[in-house]
Amino acid sequence: MSRKKKKDNNPAGIIISLIILIALCVAGGFVWLNRYEFFPGLIKNGVSVCFLGKNGENKIVKYNYEGVNGVNEGVNGVNGEAAVPSQTRFEFAIRKLIAGPSDIQRMLNIYSEIPSDTKILAIIQEPDKNIIDLTPAFNTGGGTESIYKKLTQLIETVNLNTDKPTYLFINGVQTEVFGGEGIMITQPLTKDSL
Repeated sequence: MSRKKKKDNNPAGIIISLIILIALCVAGGFVWLNRYEFFPGLIKNGVSVCFLGKNGENKIVKYNYEGVNGVNEGVNGVNGEAAVPSQTRFEFAIRKLIAGPSDIQRMLNIYSEIPSDTKILAIIQEPDKNIIDLTPAFNTGGGTESIYKKLTQLIETVNLNTDKPTYLFINGVQTEVFGGEGIMITQPLTKDSL
């Protein structure tokens, strides 16, 4: 008696398995390459920038960026971006905040209340204080809630990246009243400024 071996010729199953394997590899590679955006807690000595999350509560979302050597050392390139050698952690954080969330962050429902046409006029870092000078666009748009959110984003980002007193200027003038609603802010910027 001879037994015949039954050959399993199921090409559809093999093709489906290969497609699943390829999809898992692509997804895994995407997550690995962007791991610091998906898992911001992985970074121990990064630059922190505060955006907002559309999670039903619109809470502050802190993102950390890798590649920073020290508080006053230059940023050598963060998440593959080339940086100005003299740029400090503080300056990098403010520039990232004003630039707004990356495409990946926006895909994750991260947003900013800071108007996209806001520009940085100056970031002045003196031994005893910092000054952030922004265009008037920062002072426009949205109602009271929007104003509080954009100021909170700025204040949180400042306080996570420097211990020095930091002052907000709009078009070269220190700001005391903010927005069309006339919201008073105290300076330097702290969690009690609003």
